[in-house]
Amino acid sequence: MAEKKKKPKRSAADMHRTVQDQVQAIPFAVQHLEKEGKKTQAFIVKYLTGPVLRVVNKLMSRSRYKGPEGAKLKQSEHMKRHLEQRQKAMEYMQGEMKKAQKRQQKRGGGAGGPGKAR
Repeated sequence: MAEKKKKPKRSAADMHRTVQDQVQAIPFAVQHLEKEGKKTQAFIVKYLTGPVLRVVNKLMSRSRYKGPEGAKLKQSEHMKRHLEQRQKAMEYMQGEMKKAQKRQQKRGGGAGGPGKAR
């Protein structure tokens, strides 16, 4: 029998971060499911999964951000998270700009429009 490799245990910080991401994504997930016509799944996410995730997030926050050290940790984590999200948004927008430029070049650049001035 082949021996199974054990997955390394995820830290509390990693699990908490995952839960925070999921809590933030709940409204978007519900909207996406409704748009696809999956009303039952949207209902389950909105009224069952969502509240459970919020409670889990609250409990994890309470245990991790206890006391003055916890307040500092919370503030630093929020700032780091904010900067990471801004970085990802910038990278996404740069990618979109490159795609748009490639599309524009394939079309020939358009005569008389904004662009090359002669």
